[in-house]
Amino acid sequence: MPPPEDDYLWPCAGRTPMLVLAALILGTLLFFNLFPRVDIAVSSLFFKEGICIDTGKICGTFPLSSSQIFGPIRQFLQAMPVVFAILLLLTILWRIVSRKSLMHPFDRAGLAAVATMVIGAGALVNLIFKEHWGRPRPYMTDLFGGPYPFVPAGHITDYCASNCSFVSGEAASAFWLVALASLTPIRFRMPALIAAVAVASATSLLRVAFGGAYLSDGVFGALLSLLIFAILASLTRTLALRHAEHQTGK
Repeated sequence: MPPPEDDYLWPCAGRTPMLVLAALILGTLLFFNLFPRVDIAVSSLFFKEGICIDTGKICGTFPLSSSQIFGPIRQFLQAMPVVFAILLLLTILWRIVSRKSLMHPFDRAGLAAVATMVIGAGALVNLIFKEHWGRPRPYMTDLFGGPYPFVPAGHITDYCASNCSFVSGEAASAFWLVALASLTPIRFRMPALIAAVAVASATSLLRVAFGGAYLSDGVFGALLSLLIFAILASLTRTLALRHAEHQTGK
């Protein structure tokens, strides 16, 4: 049975999405610690080793990071979710002010999506993980021409002082597009979700190709953003149902 037309939180709200995403986060952390060379192997695909003057040291670059084509594409994809989040917030505020009500399901779901961007990509990723976990970015490690050793995903170090690799802020922000896709009408929901995941995956992979993040950083950023939205979507739905029951009981 398809969800109702005004269910703007499907399929992200509910206990099942939260449990699945939490399990994926734990499983991914375990996987990348058991097989840390997966991160190295993926980043190596985009690294071009050069001639080193100092014997025994690896030199080289991530060529795509200086590309005149992919550079602007990355900047566009990086800014797009933030612009959409601002436009969404302004739209919802206009709707609330004009109708003097927050009762429409779209508005409640939209605020949950905006809150996901602020809490997930904004506070948790950029103010906590990236500032306190200290994982050096690929180009900062001695495997790819930098001064620091490789650090597996989730390990806390002091090699990187600020704006570090774990987790990927661009991936967290890009996968917020899934929350935006959930606001589309039901008949367009699945194509919108597929398109959102495709664009977000390309954005995250581009960050890896630039040497700014490992594959695990992108995966964790994506899952964290999705988990935050699942939690907020579930809370929004629960409060809406309680409000409806309260109104019915009057």
